[in-house]
Amino acid sequence: MIKLKYFDKVRAAQKSQRPLSEMPPFDIERLRTNGLASRIVGFFFNDPRWALALLRRFKPNLGFGNFLLVTRNADVRDILERGDEFETPYGPEMAELARGSNFILGMQDGAAYRQMKSSVLSAFPPAEVEAKVRPIAARHSRDIMMAASPGFDAIAGLLKILPVHICRDYFGLEIDDESEFADWAIALSALFFSDPTAKPVTRELAVVGGDRLIKVIDRSIDAIREKGQKDQPLARLVALLDQGRLSRPDIHSIMLGMIAGFVPTNVLAGGNCLDVILSRPDARQAIDAALAENDTAKLDRAIMEAMRFKPIWVGPWRYASRDATIARGTRRERLVKAGTVVMPATLSAMFDPDAVQNPNDFDTTRPHRDYLVFGHGIHLCIGAEIARIQIGESLRALFGKEKLRRASGRAGRLSNIGAYPESLKVDFEQPAFCHTVDQSM
Repeated sequence: MIKLKYFDKVRAAQKSQRPLSEMPPFDIERLRTNGLASRIVGFFFNDPRWALALLRRFKPNLGFGNFLLVTRNADVRDILERGDEFETPYGPEMAELARGSNFILGMQDGAAYRQMKSSVLSAFPPAEVEAKVRPIAARHSRDIMMAASPGFDAIAGLLKILPVHICRDYFGLEIDDESEFADWAIALSALFFSDPTAKPVTRELAVVGGDRLIKVIDRSIDAIREKGQKDQPLARLVALLDQGRLSRPDIHSIMLGMIAGFVPTNVLAGGNCLDVILSRPDARQAIDAALAENDTAKLDRAIMEAMRFKPIWVGPWRYASRDATIARGTRRERLVKAGTVVMPATLSAMFDPDAVQNPNDFDTTRPHRDYLVFGHGIHLCIGAEIARIQIGESLRALFGKEKLRRASGRAGRLSNIGAYPESLKVDFEQPAFCHTVDQSM
């Protein structure tokens, strides 16, 4: 029986961890898995909707060992709203890598959570995102695609790189190598969100990657003080540090959380969304229509609907802090024992016909309630506005290419490293002035 890591394996790994100086050099290739088991898992998670549909009908709450998968929309929402009983389990590892301070995604509701969230929102106010982030995302996306040629890797060349540009130009970080920075962030995300069994390699990569990111954050703090910058999120956090309202580990925690929650998540969300659009004619038609009308709201709705079909995960992890009953008063009522690891399957919930009308149709006019793409409850994604704009501008520039399509063969299929998209190559028609023409003298 597979035993999940929360929390005995986490504590054991932390206790036995080697010093940073004794760990292997950072190499994201160590996340790659090529065995038969990983291929089977990859095949299932590429589109598990059929299996989730069967579970919703015949076994809506599937338990084995200390794990429970919950598939009905009402129950998924209920669990995500009951944070005092179903806690996020990410805190011990988040606090460890930030060297003592937890991030809001690893915290439960209370005074400390609310104080930390207030600091995050004061540094990253959602109201400024449209005016500040969209121009950055649009400019870099256009520049990248202007230089692109047929056979372009939309993941490695655009969707992985653009979030890092935003970390530099909006967050206020001093970043030398975009791809390397993204790999460090992916390593953190892998430990927090896609390492349920505590693989030593995943932990080593996250520890080394986290150390590299903290060095970037500290170097950026020094640059802010030297240059006197004030109007970027990190500069606002430094002001709170200087006022004694935050500690340096608090800044490490906030910035690591925002980086790991933004860069890898958007690579995953953007890559999966692109895969859906290139696979479904109805999704492609919606994107093309929005672009033809230059209608950003329509583009956002088409992207959100595409993301519903292939979100970043089947569902988030939760941990039952005490005995709790779900689906009370129904035939599926169940007592969840303390210590159970629960996955409220948000993917399944978005296709539950009891809550979502015609769930298998691609429909860009759905009500906002139908979407759990950015989560639900107090841990609704705090960077959702940044993500929406970044992915939207990426795809606007990408599908601005004439007759954009998958490259032929394996190159045009989405490939992953660990849980994260690595490559998907596309072809398109070059403008006439880009073609080489023989000249007669």
